[in-house]
Amino acid sequence: MPHHIGKDEDIAAALLRLAGDELAAAQRQVAGGEARADRVHDARQRLKRVRTLLRVLEPGPGERAEAARRSVATIAQMLAGARDADVAAASARELAAMTPRAAELGFDRVVTVLEREAIRAHRERTPLAEVDRLLIRLKPEVAALASETFDGGALLEAGFARAYRRGRRWMRRAHCLGTPELHHWRKCVKELRHLLWLAGKRISRKARKVEPVLDRLDSLLGLDHDHAVLADRLALSPAGDPALMAQLALIADRRRELEAEAFELGEAVYGESPRAFVRSLDLS
Repeated sequence: MPHHIGKDEDIAAALLRLAGDELAAAQRQVAGGEARADRVHDARQRLKRVRTLLRVLEPGPGERAEAARRSVATIAQMLAGARDADVAAASARELAAMTPRAAELGFDRVVTVLEREAIRAHRERTPLAEVDRLLIRLKPEVAALASETFDGGALLEAGFARAYRRGRRWMRRAHCLGTPELHHWRKCVKELRHLLWLAGKRISRKARKVEPVLDRLDSLLGLDHDHAVLADRLALSPAGDPALMAQLALIADRRRELEAEAFELGEAVYGESPRAFVRSLDLS
């Protein structure tokens, strides 16, 4: 079956199918034999999509869908123990690659230290066996939602409107208040991306043109968040670094560039009302 809602598929059945498929794929990743960091990353991405789907479903199955979504959030949090170590290392690599003065500023040393920390964090802070057990137990709970009767099309439209409305609101807050709100905005961008991707050809071609813009916006906000984590990590390091102030200044400059582009794209994506955006989807 496709990883999107089929052109002629009942939307309610498709939402449940996709939630079950993503949950099963996450469980396979956790139990699989590939590199631990790659498995954890893929499983976390799939669990985010499950949460998006369950949030859409909540007004239908109600408390059962909400309880399942909370369980998914708890499991995802168990996989997040190495997240900050991963993103700090990735941020340092990005800055080292784009900065001619990387060696002078000590980013080569930072990358080496943070990559070691990330490897250790994956080994010590991600209880894969326990996560595997919980995912196996959760699968029948999600499958049981199929016993409910609800209007999938109406729920999906409401889900799009809610994700778009929340994205507009957090973008405006981020413009005024900065870093914490930027992270919330990114979550909303991800949710809208997931919904557009899952809806597939059930939405208009015009609406699908926003997907690459959201991809870029998600990437910008992700890098900004990673750089914020790295800055905190460097500033709080007990060892310190002779080039610390120059490192933090470079990170601040890079974040200003990322955020400027993000807000420009955000105005293009969130420039209409939620009602107008849902109408533009022409959801069939």
